[in-house]
Amino acid sequence: MIPVLTVSQMREVDRHAIEDAGIPGRALMEHAGRALAERAHELTNGSVAVVCGAGNNGGDGYVAARFLSHWGVETTTYMTRAPSLLSGDAAAAYDSLVRTGSTPVVLEA
Repeated sequence: MIPVLTVSQMREVDRHAIEDAGIPGRALMEHAGRALAERAHELTNGSVAVVCGAGNNGGDGYVAARFLSHWGVETTTYMTRAPSLLSGDAAAAYDSLVRTGSTPVVLEA
């Protein structure tokens, strides 16, 4: 069985990495998003849909979508919130995705 962390345990891992180890949140997001993209790339031989919320997990999705698109995978990114509701690292990841020419689809404004 693969161990799974609870939400509070994952928050503590993130907090430790950022505050105690000094790893920037954006660096954690880039690594998580790339790992997600690599796994999705292994599992697909077609297109990928990435659904992103407004928080940092959504930011991981924007990073994953950016990598998948760069690797030539047909990728559609869906947003559950308008871009104006993004902040911090998630907003930066969204901006990086948009600068590559991607246009995420907003599901709820």
